[in-house]
Amino acid sequence: MWPRFAIASIVIFFAGRYLSDLADETAEITGLSKGFIGALILGLITSLPELVGTVTAVVYNSNPDLGVGNIFGSNLYNIAIISGAILIYSKKSGMYKWTWGANFSAYLSISLSAFMVMLIGMNKSNSQVDTIFWDVLILCFYAVGMWMYSRQDQEVLDQDASDIPVPDRSLKANILLIVITGSIVVVAGVVLAGACDEIAGKTNMSSTFVGSLLMAAATSLPELVVTMRLLKIGNIGMATGNIFGSNLMNLTIVAIADLIYGQNVYETITSSQLVTLGAGMLMSGIFLSGGLVKSTRKVKMHMDNVCILILYLLTYLWLYNH
Repeated sequence: MWPRFAIASIVIFFAGRYLSDLADETAEITGLSKGFIGALILGLITSLPELVGTVTAVVYNSNPDLGVGNIFGSNLYNIAIISGAILIYSKKSGMYKWTWGANFSAYLSISLSAFMVMLIGMNKSNSQVDTIFWDVLILCFYAVGMWMYSRQDQEVLDQDASDIPVPDRSLKANILLIVITGSIVVVAGVVLAGACDEIAGKTNMSSTFVGSLLMAAATSLPELVVTMRLLKIGNIGMATGNIFGSNLMNLTIVAIADLIYGQNVYETITSSQLVTLGAGMLMSGIFLSGGLVKSTRKVKMHMDNVCILILYLLTYLWLYNH
């Protein structure tokens, strides 16, 4: 099981990296906003491993805790990634150029997380909740949010964009390569979900912990690659859009899994998932608050990012002991 986990993780790492390159090239070919591309196309592509892994864990392996833990854990990991990357590339991160528009996907992510807390709480209280209606509402929220994001001023969203040459390939060729590479990620995601389900069954670790730590870290490798590369060239706007766009997309995956599963996912998962989901909201709030302070007061310290990393470690320490 561990060799399968390692091989699937490596495949996701390299395939996800290539997918991010293709998405960036697509932005150049189409001329779409960098911030919008970061939140929509990069967010969708880098969330593909989470989609495949979660649906496989919930539907095929009948392990909702593993699948939902993968989603909520991935969101935590994503925020920890960008916080750590900012600490590493603090001189290039362009903290003072942040605007409300560049962080729009983060606000949407926090809002949808809060709604999901309410939805899980209603199901845990033995209320008769029609999850199909709420799942559709979640998907509509994502669609409307992305439409609103696309309406933002392109100059605002593109303010940190780097000068990347337009590739020689056509748009059709890029789309074909995205489909082929995405298919590889799908296969690796299925293998990864099976390996993690076996790890949870044969070790003392709970499905929540395995899903939110091991599986989440593996499926979030594309976000790690993309974020480090974007911050290395100082493109904080697109990096932020990628991270929180992925987090927003991840939350819709829970709704998709619930629709396919045929049973109430929100009711069957453990209450520990609320801790992970709440920690993600708290980390997002700290991230946005810290960015606002640094952009208005020209503060160069990154205590907010340090606090996020500490909170990330404390969350998993709690999950491991529960």
